[in-house]
Amino acid sequence: MSERRKRMVKMCVCHRMSFDQIYEEAKKRDLLSTEDLIREKVCGTGCGMCHPYINKMMVTGQTMFIPGDVYIEPDAISS
Repeated sequence: MSERRKRMVKMCVCHRMSFDQIYEEAKKRDLLSTEDLIREKVCGTGCGMCHPYINKMMVTGQTMFIPGDVYIEPDAISS
């Protein structure tokens, strides 16, 4: 595994769930937002550090992130 890949943000650490797992659960349960995931206690109910990554995941489908890379391109939001 490359050094860069090791440093990627890949999970909600409080719930010990990867963003891949969270994304699949969201699709399976028809949850459309970070707020839906939190309300259903899938993720994001602990420290909250995953919230910006989950927001980006729900818009883009991306499940691995460079630490701090949570900016969402405006055209991704409108699609």
